[in-house]
Amino acid sequence: ALRQTVTLVDSFGLSAQTLRADSALLPIAYYLHHRKAPDNYVTHSSFAADREAIRFWLVRSLLKASGIWGSGLDVLLTALRDQIKKHGDAAFPVKQLNSEMEKRGKSLRFEAAEIDDLLHLPYGDRATLPLLSLLFPFVDLRHEMHVDHVFPVSRFTRKKLAKAGFDEDEVEAMVEHANALPNLQLLEGAANKEKLAALPADWLAKHKPSKAAHADYCDRHLLGSVPDDLDEFDAWFTARRKRMAARLKELLGA
Repeated sequence: ALRQTVTLVDSFGLSAQTLRADSALLPIAYYLHHRKAPDNYVTHSSFAADREAIRFWLVRSLLKASGIWGSGLDVLLTALRDQIKKHGDAAFPVKQLNSEMEKRGKSLRFEAAEIDDLLHLPYGDRATLPLLSLLFPFVDLRHEMHVDHVFPVSRFTRKKLAKAGFDEDEVEAMVEHANALPNLQLLEGAANKEKLAALPADWLAKHKPSKAAHADYCDRHLLGSVPDDLDEFDAWFTARRKRMAARLKELLGA
């Protein structure tokens, strides 16, 4: 069950570098052990809904800044195991686990301030990939996926921005925003290497040439109207941040 859990979580795109708490895997492993999950559990379509329930629960728990998997861990794990014994014969008992966690002051509901904190996650943070996977669940993380800058970070050096005519305040804001969540997306490794320093409008014109494909990609990835250059970056960044905030409130709220 432990090996199966690691394989399952790997299919979610998580790794030692992005898994913020190893203990979060123990309820999943116990659930797979308890229900005697078959060898094809990780791949068979009949278990897809159950796998998605596990993924959503796991990612929520990893994103909680207050630390679900910190103090009182033995007591919490014992309580979660009891709920799995009672309700985990055929499906991952998300409702019962969430209720048990809330009783113990470890709610998986996010307040507005917590969602705002998530929107400030920087490139390289261990929580960034799980958060993007939550925002964009259609991305197949079984492939090699990179956290990519929508607008390439190489264009945001102070020297280049000043040369382009931006004033000092604009430069500082743009340098800060370049590595923040609203300028990040998940992109397949091969595509990311090919994209390199290309501006998103140029990359989309090449890889999504049809109007329908372009619109669909921008809609699914919450990109909105992508400007041709950096002049409108700040307005685009603010608009995408609002779209991400709205989606996170739907996903992580009560």
